[in-house]
Amino acid sequence: MHKHIFIKSLFISMVMLVMACQKDEQSFVYEKQNEVTISTSATAFTVTQLDTLKVSPTLTESLPSGEGFAYEWKMYLVGGTDTAKILSTEKDLKAKINVPPGSYSLRYKVASKKTGVASFNLYRVTVNGAFYQGWLVSNNKDGKARMSFIRTDDVVFAAPAESANNTSYPGRAIAAYSGIDRNIALVLFFTDQGVYRFNANDFTQNGNTASLFPEGKQFSTLPVYGLNKLVTDQYIVSEGGLYAGLGPSFFPGEVLKPYSDRFTGDYSLFPAIISSTQTSSYFYDNKHQRFMQAAYLDRAIVPATGSSTASFDLGNVGKTMIACDYGVRGSSNDEFYFVMQNNAGVRYLLSINGTVPGLNQLIGNSPDIATATKFATSSVVKHLYYASGEKIYLYDILANSSRLVYTFPADTKIADLKMLRATSKRLVVAVNKGTAGEVYYFDLDNLGNAVGNTYVKKFEGFGEIVHLGYRN
Repeated sequence: MHKHIFIKSLFISMVMLVMACQKDEQSFVYEKQNEVTISTSATAFTVTQLDTLKVSPTLTESLPSGEGFAYEWKMYLVGGTDTAKILSTEKDLKAKINVPPGSYSLRYKVASKKTGVASFNLYRVTVNGAFYQGWLVSNNKDGKARMSFIRTDDVVFAAPAESANNTSYPGRAIAAYSGIDRNIALVLFFTDQGVYRFNANDFTQNGNTASLFPEGKQFSTLPVYGLNKLVTDQYIVSEGGLYAGLGPSFFPGEVLKPYSDRFTGDYSLFPAIISSTQTSSYFYDNKHQRFMQAAYLDRAIVPATGSSTASFDLGNVGKTMIACDYGVRGSSNDEFYFVMQNNAGVRYLLSINGTVPGLNQLIGNSPDIATATKFATSSVVKHLYYASGEKIYLYDILANSSRLVYTFPADTKIADLKMLRATSKRLVVAVNKGTAGEVYYFDLDNLGNAVGNTYVKKFEGFGEIVHLGYRN
């Protein structure tokens, strides 16, 4: 029995082997597929938020057959987790870009309706905020506080915060500042009725006095807002007091939380954040005429320690601060200039680099310096610009003397003066003619003079301007 089973199994195996070894007589027909090549004039695009992105690709078919295609333009944030957004299903892209600012990948897909075979192209898209860089112009118009914006491409937005939030802001404007860094993009607008906080990219409001200062806060004099150099803290100096909020370095999710109470102590600060070092920030106490400092993430302010052998003693300057502005900026230390006045009304220029005192010189040979109210320094050369009435002067720090740069008409009063910090080659001047405000750009040559001895651009239509700030 077992023998018969074995013989039968052996026979079946031999038959299968013979069949497997037979020549395969089947024939296959391979049909070439139509392949699509996509080409465009560029592979990377930059677009401003809310503007229209247009891309018109050229499609080349290897075997044109009129089969028809389906198209898809899909964009997604680089490194993001959000679902990709389909912008269009047309051959050519023409889409309004309404996504947050950032770096995006744009995928273009062309698929045959007949075979489903698809071709792809990938593009890089940089989306800038609609308000990506420019000047914040705090002004008062029609009985309301207004924050206008002059973008770097010279587009002027009369009241972007009002438009974005469908509201107006009562009272009188005082100032507007930005805090921009990785994981933070904020604008704070101060009025005598309170403070308002906005997303710097689109001016949507995300805070007010009640959310920043739950215990209440009033503003009547010029405040200042900014980040320290390590970006661990946000600071506000108001009515002589110091307040702090968390920065994005260690706590990016906490930057919208309320500010601290006023730092305790007997002091009255000038509105300046002197972030000259990474370990701490300096402030200036006009009450006791001394520098003070606060370590990062600390909520205490203490007198700075100085030396009597330095050009001036940080802990005992003996002068009142009138102005503060940047000098040379570095990766670990920054230079700051200070216009100071002694008890006799004589003005001096002091400086600090990191923690080290620098200049301490009497400002000499400078017309109208005693009545100057606005100041701006260069971060490239040793120049200080100051304004008195309708006149702008340049103080050559090394020569210790000043010269007239420009004179506005007699009915014009200079309201503010700022340097475009990125280049230190443009001086921006806000003026008022009665209650009508104007902003002028002066480009500077290598000697610090206004190119052509006049302004290069002029912007009108503002109310009475009180302050200029820069959104970088």
